[in-house]
Amino acid sequence: MSDLQSNPPAGDVGSQPPLPARPAPAVPAPEHAGFLARIEGRVKHRLGPKPIRKKLTAISMLACTAAMVIAGFGFLVFDLCSEFVTARNMLRLVGRIAAEDSRELLASGSQAALVSTLDTLMEHPQVSGAAIYIADGRAVARPTNKTGAALPASIPSGMENGAHLSFTSLRHYEPVMEGGERKGTVVVEISLAHFWAVLRIYVLIAAVIFTIAAIVARHLLKRFQGMISGPISELAELAGSVAKDGNYALRATKRHDDEVGQLADSFNAMLLQIQERDEALNQGRAELEANVMARTSQLQGEVVERRQAEEALKDSEVRYRNLFENNPMPMWVMNLETLSFIAVNNAAIRHYGYSQSEFLALSLASITKGADPMDVERAFRTSQKSFDGGEWRHKRRGGDIIEVHLTAHAIVFAGKVAKIVLANDVTERNRAQRQLAEMHKKLMDASRAAGMAEVATGVLHNVGNVLNSVNVSANVLADSVRGSKVAGIRKVADLLESQKGDLASFFSAGGKGQMLPGYLATLAQQIDTEQAGRLTEIDQLTKNIAHIRDIVAMQQDHAKSTGVMEDFTPRELLDEALRMTSAELQSSSVKIEVDCPETLPHVITDRHKVIQILVNLITNAHQAMEGTPAAKRALSVTVQSGDGRQASIAIRDTGCGIAQENLTRVFSHGFTTKPTGHGFGLHGAANAATEIGGSLTGTSDGPGAGATFTLTLPLTQAATLGKAA
Repeated sequence: MSDLQSNPPAGDVGSQPPLPARPAPAVPAPEHAGFLARIEGRVKHRLGPKPIRKKLTAISMLACTAAMVIAGFGFLVFDLCSEFVTARNMLRLVGRIAAEDSRELLASGSQAALVSTLDTLMEHPQVSGAAIYIADGRAVARPTNKTGAALPASIPSGMENGAHLSFTSLRHYEPVMEGGERKGTVVVEISLAHFWAVLRIYVLIAAVIFTIAAIVARHLLKRFQGMISGPISELAELAGSVAKDGNYALRATKRHDDEVGQLADSFNAMLLQIQERDEALNQGRAELEANVMARTSQLQGEVVERRQAEEALKDSEVRYRNLFENNPMPMWVMNLETLSFIAVNNAAIRHYGYSQSEFLALSLASITKGADPMDVERAFRTSQKSFDGGEWRHKRRGGDIIEVHLTAHAIVFAGKVAKIVLANDVTERNRAQRQLAEMHKKLMDASRAAGMAEVATGVLHNVGNVLNSVNVSANVLADSVRGSKVAGIRKVADLLESQKGDLASFFSAGGKGQMLPGYLATLAQQIDTEQAGRLTEIDQLTKNIAHIRDIVAMQQDHAKSTGVMEDFTPRELLDEALRMTSAELQSSSVKIEVDCPETLPHVITDRHKVIQILVNLITNAHQAMEGTPAAKRALSVTVQSGDGRQASIAIRDTGCGIAQENLTRVFSHGFTTKPTGHGFGLHGAANAATEIGGSLTGTSDGPGAGATFTLTLPLTQAATLGKAA
């Protein structure tokens, strides 16, 4: 050891005191690592520079804290789960008892007994709400005393039985069964407020226990952590002194036969090895000089290999030039600054018609047609290594103009930075695209004309349907005028004229004049009846004419206009359509059946379009029943609200029906199965239904089985107008 403590000679590498190795800083775990790995990385990062005494305290406290938190959380979860299972079992038992008690009461319809059963159920201290529902989901009984639960007025028919947990309550659905059939449902609910109260108490107790345990653990760690940190701190101070002063005679004191004691032995052994390492360094210096000589010889060999690589590069350039010259696509190399051509391949010479000397005298801007030279320079004078130059119009030697798509790439050519450009002739492709665009425009014009014709035929068809009712009303008025009793007034006048010479005897007792007042009274009553019928027909005729005017005016405003959106009930629209077609239906002895609830919500829609659709459907149904015996002619209209968002109007007839292969074609423009039909009505009605946000569908069981057409309309989101019974 005396050699280690002697002063080494100046310049000796082995004499320099070794620098202490600095521990690498703890690196946090990457973001993609797991949660525990990230926590571990952050703890290591924060505790890395701190003294070992603080590290031991922090790690011990962290381990104790984690253990206490996990244990407390486990006990808390176990207690809460036990409470929940107990409450659920109690709720299931109470529900089954209530269901058994309610089975006969539901069958007898005794609501008072059902309410009494629920009042008895509410006496249970944990039950906060209860109700009994019948099979269709409506509540029929609730407890008389006030409950803290707000059970719904109805439950969905598909509600699953058993417990349903929410944040504030636990609800149990128990079916009431009789003979395998579900007669109703008993719903019992308990509040979870006491669960949350228990949770708060548990958390408070855990916090108090955690605080006391942390204080005790901190005190114990402060008293006993010196057993580990003391020897390690002394060893660290010793290492610092050796590194600072170079005094290798110092020794670490070994206190215990543990890992720290083994570390002290290792440190003392390291001091003994320093001299041996100095000798090893001197030997290494000699070996390094030998290695330098060997590396110099190796570099000379590498110079020879580099020369051979340069020659191989020249061969590669020759092959590259052959590839450039023989490429079937026009290519050229141009100066990055002036865009003048430096080299062109054979394909460019053939395609453009210039000779090689003529090409090299030109630039890219000089052969570009219809573009400013500055625009060409700005487009290609860029620092990008590779880019798409876009499409340009180039001038060939004979004056022809071609369209080319250019792609450029930066290269080093003849020791200078240049650009190699590939030219793809797209003249024919663009010409074909322009022809395709022209054909598309012509096709759109033809389609627009066809659409206008379709709209016109739809309007004519809708007006024709209304004109049928107008014609029937006019015929009824004509028949009424022809069979009028007004001619009886003329007979009375002629009779009085013939008796004007002896009117006194004519009206005397026993004369024919005594019958005249009764006859006049009867005649007046008949004329009044005729007048009322004519006024009714005239009023209907006026409405039909107004509907025709609205159809034409609406179409004149805009071919796709949805008209004025108004608020109606489905029954109002249906009644108006039936009034417009009632004359036709009555003349054909068609029996009309209407099923429409009074509690349907309103629809906000285009009144005239809905009436137009309904008139079309009713007229088609009437025409379909022309071959049906009069006793079997029936028109059934059903209005329903399925999901609460749409109203459906189904019109069913007992007419000729529709074949299955025609069901998918009846809404096509121009398709009809009637000899005198045009195929515009159902097509226009389906389009009108789509425009107002609804739909039109048709079904039939086949020929001779009648047909059903269903119009769906969107309902408003407001509540129903009528009150449920």
